[in-house]
Amino acid sequence: MHPYKIIGLVLGAIAVLFGGFMLVGVLLPGGWQAERTAEIAAPPEVLFSYMNGAGRWEEWTPTLESGSVPFGPAEGVGSGRRWNDPTYGTGEFVITSSEAPREVDYEVRVEDGTIRIIGRVELEPTTSGTRMTWREEGDFGWNPILGYMAARMDELQGAQMDASLASLRQVAEDAVRSRP
Repeated sequence: MHPYKIIGLVLGAIAVLFGGFMLVGVLLPGGWQAERTAEIAAPPEVLFSYMNGAGRWEEWTPTLESGSVPFGPAEGVGSGRRWNDPTYGTGEFVITSSEAPREVDYEVRVEDGTIRIIGRVELEPTTSGTRMTWREEGDFGWNPILGYMAARMDELQGAQMDASLASLRQVAEDAVRSRP
């Protein structure tokens, strides 16, 4: 067989495989959900104080290396942070609803809203503190690469949520212990 024919067959096979990969990615659902629950030995009022202001989220969730800039009020509806990070792009986090000391809703928009995440944190008093339920959902649309990622977001985003909840547990429980 002539070398050009072999190269043509190899390139054709690669093109078919790549096309199949992209087609499957487009057909995968772009929507995703992640939910985590934690029991924290602190009253809902203490936890709520860490949820109700965008700046307070930086005390217990990962922050971008390039930092972020606050906007809006320090707490409550409209409290937010914007960023422009080389890895994560441009985006903003803003609190959209707040009901003390029970729940906070928020929205994250990345790259002018091409990626949008809606989140809710619910705080339920228990005999030993608070049960915190944290939900997020998003939609990556018809992006063939992100379609594969959407299928793993409960695992990927869930791992970040678990780490943030562990950090919040430490911060909130330390705050309760240090109260007079």
